[in-house]
Amino acid sequence: MVKAPRAPKPAEGAPVEPDMLDNAPPPQEATALYGHEDAVERLVEAFGGSSPPQALLLEGPRGIGKATLAFRLARSLLGTLPGTPLDAGLGGEPNDPEGRTARQVAAGTHPGLIHLTRPWDEKGKKFKSELTVDEVRRIVPFLGSTSAEGGWRVVIVDAVDDMNLNAANALLKALEEPPRRTLFVLIAHVSGRVPPTLRSRCRSIRMRPLSEAEVRAALNALRVDPQAAPLGEGSVRRALTLSAAGADIVRSARRLLAPAMVRDVRANHQLAEMAAQRRDDTFATVLELVLDAIASRARDGAGRLPLSALDSYAALYLSVTDDRRRIEVFNLDRKEMVLAVLSRLSALDRAAGLS
Repeated sequence: MVKAPRAPKPAEGAPVEPDMLDNAPPPQEATALYGHEDAVERLVEAFGGSSPPQALLLEGPRGIGKATLAFRLARSLLGTLPGTPLDAGLGGEPNDPEGRTARQVAAGTHPGLIHLTRPWDEKGKKFKSELTVDEVRRIVPFLGSTSAEGGWRVVIVDAVDDMNLNAANALLKALEEPPRRTLFVLIAHVSGRVPPTLRSRCRSIRMRPLSEAEVRAALNALRVDPQAAPLGEGSVRRALTLSAAGADIVRSARRLLAPAMVRDVRANHQLAEMAAQRRDDTFATVLELVLDAIASRARDGAGRLPLSALDSYAALYLSVTDDRRRIEVFNLDRKEMVLAVLSRLSALDRAAGLS
């Protein structure tokens, strides 16, 4: 069997993949899926028929379990013989979490699975800011190989948000005529980042934020204080990030992001200096709360503000998600970035009559 070329390995001591949290396992190793019964039901139904989909788009907020579900689906398909129903372990607890397929998927060594993420930059000793075209091109030799025992081959793209234009075009070409019993699973945190050409070739499964009880159960399993569950607003990742930063920082940032405070230059500098602290979790927390504030303004303004104002808030939201990655990867000035965002947010608030 011809194997696809492997992505460069991270340096010793570095996270095994981008965006990992210290107190949570990577999704390929996760043994529990919280919530999403409706998504699981749709997948079991889709793969129980005679014409299963060849491309899925799992979309929803970051940190709710999209990648975990993608890997559970991969384990189920790769551990299922041709002509048999989808593994019932797709929902709840997997049938054999210690079986050969599960071990290979967790280790990234299963010949029928390729996981595309932002690659490690050996020269810079950090993960690249984008999912590159070279990474996507690894699909070609992978699909050119022979699947084991006529089984499935699965391509997980994590995440579509991270792709540049060249990478998206290369993925589109691979999606046009996939070999039989091949499944592409595209993960998207922000629906607006999915190019229409890719979306049109996928069956979309929208995944909702988790309930507070589900977030609490996940935190309990990770041995994290479950009282952080309300902070998550449906995202386990968010709860972990905000919990690590501390309740005082969360309360202060939320107060400084109110419309009446955003117009205050001194308040903006206070928040920017908070974000510029050396602790990475503080910066991540402040940006998470900035994004929350922007999204909240757009939600509250729906049906009341003109569409142009809502579009402006949406554009700022997407801009911040881009800037966040650039700051983290290239170690740019955090304070200046936050000040610039707050200035733009204040201008939008004034135009919307919020300040």
